[in-house]
Amino acid sequence: MGDSRSTAPRRREHAVAVGMRVFADQGLTTGAIQRVAEEIGVSQSYVFRLFGSKLAFFLACLDEMEARVTAVFGATAAAESAEPFEAMGAGFRELVADGTISGLWLQASALARGDEEVAARCRSLITAVLTEAGRLTGAPPPALAAFLADGALVMLLQAVGADLTGGSRAAVVRLLDETRPS
Repeated sequence: MGDSRSTAPRRREHAVAVGMRVFADQGLTTGAIQRVAEEIGVSQSYVFRLFGSKLAFFLACLDEMEARVTAVFGATAAAESAEPFEAMGAGFRELVADGTISGLWLQASALARGDEEVAARCRSLITAVLTEAGRLTGAPPPALAAFLADGALVMLLQAVGADLTGGSRAAVVRLLDETRPS
């Protein structure tokens, strides 16, 4: 009978999937590493052996976030929509719906303020996402900037629990309507 234990690459992949969610909720903390270890059924020291450090683990999670976003863009663009930005935006909204991507990005942005390695990785991620969107749409930089801004708005609104039914613009209208006197 074969060994039923998971291989290091599989455990690493599983740790990244769990880590994205945990880091989104708790940030880059020792408690987050412990929670990941418990959820994947290994020791905290094994998680460190898989990645080398908390920061390396966090950066691996950012790598996975980039892969997921660019994959969604590619899959939705492959559907050959007449409006590729709309299709990619819809796919992105679905991807961020559970809060993991938004929370992880907000944590990364906060860390980037004081850590140049995280800041550089965040810039690289933005560049990769913009490059992929440009490749898929042929859009010029101003249109790509607007698309990025829309995505950032979606993540911000999602992170604060705004109702994104109908998209980010509809959410903004609803927020403004809530503040207007009757």
